[in-house]
Amino acid sequence: MEEDLYSIGAKYYDGAYQNNPNLNDAPFYLDLARRYGGPVLEIACGTGRILLEIAREGIEISGIDSSGDQLAILNSKLLTEPERTRNLVKTFRDDMRTFSLDRKFCLVIIPFRPMQHMYTIEDQISALNAAKAHLLPDGILAFDVFYPNYTMLLQPLGEEMFEVEWRPVPDKPESVMRRYFRRTKVDFLHQYFDGEFIYRTFEGDRLIKEERAPLKLGYYTYPHLLLLFRHCGLEVVEQYGDFTGEPIDICKEMIFLLRSATSQPAP
Repeated sequence: MEEDLYSIGAKYYDGAYQNNPNLNDAPFYLDLARRYGGPVLEIACGTGRILLEIAREGIEISGIDSSGDQLAILNSKLLTEPERTRNLVKTFRDDMRTFSLDRKFCLVIIPFRPMQHMYTIEDQISALNAAKAHLLPDGILAFDVFYPNYTMLLQPLGEEMFEVEWRPVPDKPESVMRRYFRRTKVDFLHQYFDGEFIYRTFEGDRLIKEERAPLKLGYYTYPHLLLLFRHCGLEVVEQYGDFTGEPIDICKEMIFLLRSATSQPAP
């Protein structure tokens, strides 16, 4: 995973995603945490967008992430939370493929597509096995990936696409941050694409600063995922096509709740 992506992107992550109307996954994962209870483990917790929502609900949660920059932002946010919330949270810097914590969890979540940073079969299997190893006997693993948009993937490379804008300094209304994305490569055989985020800071119409962060994302087909689950000894409990519970064949998202194939459902 590219550290440059996280060192630059970490600074702007909350601005880009905090008020994004198209990002509606947090209520889904919060509801799962209420439903299955703690302790919860969030893999690739980032700056705590979902982790903090669960902790504020009074549910114990641990988070791991490979990015020290992202975790530093999360830990700084925790300092502003009530002591009761802070005491429910533990954070660890580690790799989602190889981490090993000395406990197991009722619910393990991997929200907002970290599995799409697993580019090889070996990495995908390692990540799923590491998550599975931290499940209690009746525990649930939940994660989401996007359904590949082949129309988008077939579009010409190199074109900038505007994605989102926000005000980085609330008391400076003339200052605006805009994020763009540019795809530079699509590998249909190995199912990934390369690109870059472009962050531009404007004051009025004047460009003040530009920063670029590389992005590489893998994508999955549904049969591919089912084979991974079978190989890793996981079985599907529930599956959805979006975060409102629509059927998976609507082809927007692919959202799975999994358990160990040797587990028995909770009474």
